[in-house]
Amino acid sequence: MDIADAESRLKVILLRDGIPAALAFLNTTTRHRYTAMHRFDAGTLRTLHFFDRDDPAAGPGDDLPVEATYCVYVRDAGGPFRLDDALTDMRVNGHPKQAEVRAYCGVPLIDEEGKMFGTLCHFDTEPTPTDSETVTLMESFGPFLRMCDRVRKMLDGEA
Repeated sequence: MDIADAESRLKVILLRDGIPAALAFLNTTTRHRYTAMHRFDAGTLRTLHFFDRDDPAAGPGDDLPVEATYCVYVRDAGGPFRLDDALTDMRVNGHPKQAEVRAYCGVPLIDEEGKMFGTLCHFDTEPTPTDSETVTLMESFGPFLRMCDRVRKMLDGEA
């Protein structure tokens, strides 16, 4: 993947078509089946947007306790967390989703004040490796999201 080209395309899609289309695009850059954007709400992880490659019309699942998701590792570390195969990775030994969600790659989403408010993640029920370019592209999503929000406000005369 040419990361500069992918970042450019992501920015255009996010501005022109919105978050769901941007998640669908991000999903094409990985082998993971699912891509999602979540928000931390105290001890609950709320799904804001969700994309399933095999069933693009599928809606998100239920909100979950943060501790029952791999997003807890992103939250606690304040940085990216990658997991290629949960059954062979001791860092998640005993996690409630270990047998169910076998692969995960998540990055923090940071608001304008520098506070982490959620995660952007890819995940799968099968072992799935993640390369560093995927993480780099995912990390560019948050700043693009903030930039697009500012542009939309300017166009709407709010700024």
